[in-house]
Amino acid sequence: MAQIVGGIGTSHSPMLLNDPQMWRERADQDRTNPDLFDHAGAHRTFDELEEAAGDRFRGELDLALWDRRYTACHTAMDRLAAEVQALECDAMVVVGDDQGEVFDKSIQPAIGIYWGKEWHTGLLDHVPPGRFFENVKVGYAMDDVHVFEGAPDLARDLVTTAVGLDFDITSMEEMPAGRGFGHAYGFIIRRLLDDRSVPVVPVLLNTYFPPNQPTAARCYDLGRALAEGVRRSTSDRKVVFAASGGLSHFVVNEPLDRLVLDAIVAGDSETLRSIPQEQLQSGTSEIRNWITIAGAMERRGVAWHQYVPCYRTHAGTGCGMAFLRWN
Repeated sequence: MAQIVGGIGTSHSPMLLNDPQMWRERADQDRTNPDLFDHAGAHRTFDELEEAAGDRFRGELDLALWDRRYTACHTAMDRLAAEVQALECDAMVVVGDDQGEVFDKSIQPAIGIYWGKEWHTGLLDHVPPGRFFENVKVGYAMDDVHVFEGAPDLARDLVTTAVGLDFDITSMEEMPAGRGFGHAYGFIIRRLLDDRSVPVVPVLLNTYFPPNQPTAARCYDLGRALAEGVRRSTSDRKVVFAASGGLSHFVVNEPLDRLVLDAIVAGDSETLRSIPQEQLQSGTSEIRNWITIAGAMERRGVAWHQYVPCYRTHAGTGCGMAFLRWN
């Protein structure tokens, strides 16, 4: 029987892959970003957000502050990496989201699990020009086609258990032609596993694209099903669960981020399950990945967590960075 030995959550923002001197390049791109939403979940332009904010975020844009926050994020990720290594796991289940990397508009499954022997990343080639995204390609393992090991015995057990618990899972044994896994998975391997040969099971949630995004409650229950799949697995693996992405972006929503983290720490499943769909828009939708792992790690407790809101413009754009370790 497989065993859950721990769980983690980490942001995977491109801001973490570029020192703060480069954040202004990303800030310039925010002005034309079509996927900006305010704290109520309403679609807004950059100019509308900037006008509404006034001088509210002026104090957040100091380079020295950016340096301190960048350092805090990397200190937290170093701690996560060291603790994952100490767990000596031989499989990691990564819950992430696909943003046109594996799937496209021809098919967009709500939930997918890959159970092949190996998987590979794709190329990040549809991005704005500039040094910022050159660094991102490397940090996401999307600068080339990189091949990583899967855990087919464990992954198949996760699929069959989830189906038995009334989840309609998209089963993936092979990579779609010309496609590769993306940022949510490459970041974990590059930054936290340091390219160590830990087999990874990619679980894909459609967090981004309407109309079939799973609800918060469905995500929490999926996490429970994944944990049950580990417990029922005939493989003899030590498993770490990982939530990849989030928290709020491209507009930082500190109240929502703190609500989510406080609920995870308190084991408050009711709050996590009741977060409304309209709050989980654009990049903030990746909170679903954290809710899923919270379900998987139910009643295990949180060892530590850190929250670092990283603003980059007067409009309040940026990313609410979070790092967390479940027992």
